[in-house]
Amino acid sequence: MIGTFVELTLRSTRNRIIYRLRRLRDPRYLIGAIAGFAYLWLMFFRNTRGAHSKQFVLLTGDMFADFFGVVVLALMVLAWALPSDSGGLQFSEAEIAFLFPAPLRRRDLLLYKIIRAQPQALGSAIAFFIFGWRRSWLIGTWAALSVLGIYFTFVALARARLKLMHVGFIARLLIVSVVMTGLVSLAVSDIVKKHPLVLKGKTGPGVIQQLHGAFRGGPIGAVLFVPRLFATAASAPTPAQLATSIAALAVLGAILFLLAVRMNVSFEEASIVHSARRAARIDRLRARQSGRMAVSYRRLGSPFKLGETGWPETAIVWKNVIALMRTGFGIIVLFLLMAALMLGIALYHHDEIAYKVIGGLFLFMSAFFPLSGPQLFANDLRLDLARSEILKSYPIVGERLVAAELAAPLVVIAALEVVFAGCGSLLLRLSGTTERFGRLAATPEFVITVLVLTLPVCAMLLLIRNAVPLYFPAWSLRPADDVRSFVNVGQRIVVLFANLFALVISLIPASIVFLPTAFIAYKFFSASAMFIPIATVPAAMVICIEVWFGIKLLGARFDAMDVSNEFELVSV
Repeated sequence: MIGTFVELTLRSTRNRIIYRLRRLRDPRYLIGAIAGFAYLWLMFFRNTRGAHSKQFVLLTGDMFADFFGVVVLALMVLAWALPSDSGGLQFSEAEIAFLFPAPLRRRDLLLYKIIRAQPQALGSAIAFFIFGWRRSWLIGTWAALSVLGIYFTFVALARARLKLMHVGFIARLLIVSVVMTGLVSLAVSDIVKKHPLVLKGKTGPGVIQQLHGAFRGGPIGAVLFVPRLFATAASAPTPAQLATSIAALAVLGAILFLLAVRMNVSFEEASIVHSARRAARIDRLRARQSGRMAVSYRRLGSPFKLGETGWPETAIVWKNVIALMRTGFGIIVLFLLMAALMLGIALYHHDEIAYKVIGGLFLFMSAFFPLSGPQLFANDLRLDLARSEILKSYPIVGERLVAAELAAPLVVIAALEVVFAGCGSLLLRLSGTTERFGRLAATPEFVITVLVLTLPVCAMLLLIRNAVPLYFPAWSLRPADDVRSFVNVGQRIVVLFANLFALVISLIPASIVFLPTAFIAYKFFSASAMFIPIATVPAAMVICIEVWFGIKLLGARFDAMDVSNEFELVSV
């Protein structure tokens, strides 16, 4: 039986690896893999060298075992306070259909889950070794993660057994709270009594040395004996200690497995429900990322009544506004509540400093919201990409269709931008600031100029983000069974930097126009209210012209697009 489970696991893992390696022949997966690997390298591995690594050296050997043991102990105790008490384990649909009707005992199913979890534990150990701490032992980290997984399986079944004994979530939460409080009190009292810390004049290494001495004996050392085995296996100073720690963890894993079997919990039905919920959660996530079925407020009505006749662009805007209100209404309300709270705090204090600080925060939000708004409100052509065959049937040319698709998110972004800029300008006016920028930002002309300048930038960002699925559909669409990995993360990073690069390139002509107009405004209109419009309106007009040409290009691309050949994938 064990041989069959091992062979099945090895074959599945081998097929998964071969499938992912074959995908690298596709340039989008190859570039995504390179970008994802570089991201992980820069985020994790580079911190293990240089000045950061010198500080991390303090937590090597026994010190690492002590402090990592505290983390493991906290995880082991808090696992009992999780609300899930059905005892369901995660199985795929194929595993449920193949294993549950088979003549297998529950202990065989548990053994299968443990064996199937080994490739994932090994992959995590390899990632920790490559991108994390280079002084760890690969086989020891693998053993620690595997036994920790067995412990969590045992705890999940034990929670289900406690539920049968009428010990529910509230009771377990209270017990865990008492245990954690007792452990913290025990540690603090022991440290204060036997190893008092004199923080004054001590550096970080001195404090760590004193804590290390407190963790090595007494009641704290006894409590940390088992959790310390996990850390010792991962960072044993010598091969002999590594072998001893792995042997101890193997015995502990066998005991936990036997205890899990002795729970005698019927987890088959709960596992089916658990797996079904997980599949539904994945479907909702994929639908939310594509704009489909991510409806949070189904009962919100339409913003206006759509007539039986009229321009088809109006119908598209009407549809997108309804979709945006039902999917992004919570985000809009959150921004409005945040603005109201900040404004109320400033008016309540009625202080010049509060007016300046909160007014500056509003202006900061108005400056960066155009960059994040097009990503938050994606109710445009990206939402309808999977339904392009329906859009093709509308009596409307491509450029007018693209313009109508961009209108709804642009209106919402403009409205929020007015709120942020208006509140910031109002608070700066109330502060009575004498600074030049403050006096300039406290005028109505400033709010109008912000709209004149930021709306074309928002339109350009929306245009760029909608151009990606039209010109490079493979980068925004992928099969429904495509799994998440650092390759997908790399693809998103590549698309993000490509969008930023396209935005920078598109702003170069506007910058060229802005420099002489800003000089003219400063030279001849520095003391006039016309300073900001003269400096910014010509550059904004250049961006508007670029947006107009971009809409024409995207419209031509949409008209020439063959839906049957280019959009066979499912949006994710």
